[in-house]
Amino acid sequence: MNIKSKLLSIAALAIVQTLSAQSDKITVTDLTKIKQITDLQVNADISEAAYSVKSVTQDTAARGGYTYKTQWFTRALKSKKLSENALNNALDERIEKIIYTPDGKRWALVKKKEKVVQLHPYSSNELDTSAFFRGVTYPIQQVRFSADSKRALFSVRLTLDELIESKDFNPKNELPKWSYERPGDANNASLRNAKANPNADGDSESVAAYLLENEKKELAKRTNKLQFQTENSTTGTLYFVHWYAVDLKEGSLVKPLTSGFRSYPRAEFLSDKQIIASTDRDTIAHPDRINTSDIVIFDTQNGTHKTVLGDGQYRYQLEAVASSGKYIAVNRNIPNVLTQSQLLVYETKNWKGKPIDYDRTAGQVLFGEGDSDLYFISPSNGGKVVNRVELSTGKIFALTSVDEGINEFWIGKNKAIYAKTTFANPAELFLADANFSNEEVLTALNSEWLKEKAIVKPEKFTFKNELGLDVEYWLLKPTKGTADEKAPLLVEIHGGPASMFGPGDASMWHEYQYFAARGYGVIYGNPRGSSGYGEDFLKSNYRDWGKGPSTDVLSALDHVVAQNWVDTTRLYLTGGSYGAFLTTWIISHDHRFRAASSQRGVYDLYTFFGSGNVWPMLKRYFGGFPWEDGILQVLQEQSPINYATAIKTPLLIFTGENDNRTGPVQGDYLYKQLKYLGRDVEYIRHPGADHEITRSGNVTQRIDQMLRTYEFFERFKN
Repeated sequence: MNIKSKLLSIAALAIVQTLSAQSDKITVTDLTKIKQITDLQVNADISEAAYSVKSVTQDTAARGGYTYKTQWFTRALKSKKLSENALNNALDERIEKIIYTPDGKRWALVKKKEKVVQLHPYSSNELDTSAFFRGVTYPIQQVRFSADSKRALFSVRLTLDELIESKDFNPKNELPKWSYERPGDANNASLRNAKANPNADGDSESVAAYLLENEKKELAKRTNKLQFQTENSTTGTLYFVHWYAVDLKEGSLVKPLTSGFRSYPRAEFLSDKQIIASTDRDTIAHPDRINTSDIVIFDTQNGTHKTVLGDGQYRYQLEAVASSGKYIAVNRNIPNVLTQSQLLVYETKNWKGKPIDYDRTAGQVLFGEGDSDLYFISPSNGGKVVNRVELSTGKIFALTSVDEGINEFWIGKNKAIYAKTTFANPAELFLADANFSNEEVLTALNSEWLKEKAIVKPEKFTFKNELGLDVEYWLLKPTKGTADEKAPLLVEIHGGPASMFGPGDASMWHEYQYFAARGYGVIYGNPRGSSGYGEDFLKSNYRDWGKGPSTDVLSALDHVVAQNWVDTTRLYLTGGSYGAFLTTWIISHDHRFRAASSQRGVYDLYTFFGSGNVWPMLKRYFGGFPWEDGILQVLQEQSPINYATAIKTPLLIFTGENDNRTGPVQGDYLYKQLKYLGRDVEYIRHPGADHEITRSGNVTQRIDQMLRTYEFFERFKN
């Protein structure tokens, strides 16, 4: 059988619920076989696509014996013959990213020694690392090309110390006009390099220099930042994004485009003379205290710039620029307010904006050819959907199904190239017509190892809750057992809470299929407050993280139990992050579950202000912070920890010891209280793990967590 026939046979999975009884079931170690497409680039004439693949490889030197590997591949698109093995055309492992100029030439960001990343031409199969653009002394992060392919923009990231010393981005050798917020240092004088010699027994200036040396040696961490918690550590370092411009000729010197003590996270060519960028609002506030952003234009001829969008109320985020330069697409949102961002299209001749009337968020925005259409991906009803906007009328057309997840896409020359997740396969690359018809699969990243596996197709259900909102959920029936044998049921709850589960979600694909293979029914859904269902649905859990959403979860469970195949003495519950919050809330108010697992959760909203790096959520969801009028009472009423004395369900608690999204202290608090009360509780702390452990964390720890959850539930099966 040729590779095309093999791939088409895999597509047949989409019309069956389960493969034959002789098929192998999904195992926990199948996690190491899953490959994901993490980036996609396509050249202008659609003759070639470049895509990056993240996979798991064995590595005896790595902790746990596995590591992740991301590698770039190219795929000829005009050839009708499928490659016998799409992974044979892997590119140089030093390549960080492939980019194409509008005229079709291929370029590569290449990592060299000491983490230096530079841009190099890559027109043939051989990487030309001899040619690069001099003057860029920092790793290049983003690249943008002009419409005529003659110029490029490079973004780099600098620390505050580097920015102060930079002759490119701080040519006047200034200090920030905003306060560094170091007590006793009103003029930011401490930001200058110390002139005194380090001496622990010297005067105060020598002692200050000595202490600075200790910080450089990582003997101490000093911070004067409000937002000092990263995802897995703490830091006092401020970072800034700036841009260079350069002619694409060998030996050309780069020229700094931006400057000053604020960041420019995105920039694009608007014309051959103008560059447009989004930037932090220009105020005298510390960067940690700036929540709004503007859109600015740089004139490359006279060196001036001006703000074209910005009002101090919204965050304006540049999403896309039309090839003609006549239009830009911008996402606009109000910081720290529970609302969806809004996509607008602005005419650059008068800066009048027209909102796209669509009750979902929009990402990966791009203009179609001729400026007549706009495309974007929106999370919607359990899937990630590509939509087309007809700009002349404002009409919106969904091009893909809510039953699938489009993760990366490109449209042009009446063709679409995209990476897709389905219930049957976590990731493959596809080619289709621009309306996503006549689909052809281009890769065999996962289909080869999946062809002998029993894959369960989820069934979709909907009910209307007491608010009149339609709540969707999905059910995977177990792959083993007889028609007369009742099965255990596992309820999975997503995080967020502004997140979404569904068959288009690759992050949970393996976990669902694993538990189904172990004989569990699996139910997952999207209670009130989830994203992907519009603004009213999103806002319906304001000051209600517990009671209302738990009603939706338990109603879905009741509907499944009514099907009369579930062993109601073996109901289990698990969730991560906000899902752990809701898991704990439910078992403190409802006692039907045989056992439960809470992963990386928030249980006390008062301490969450200090323990988590996403503490601004308190203002967005509950109206303020603990010391403000009436807020403490609201937080206490909403916190599961205050109902934990009612927990009788055996509970397995997980936390990552480096998790600063929620904070390990949250798990410590819940475990210690339940342990003191003599409840059935077990606590697992994964060393070195952060909040992303179940999605992108250490592979062996991901397997460990899944197995511990399964084994804990099995202890209580009788």
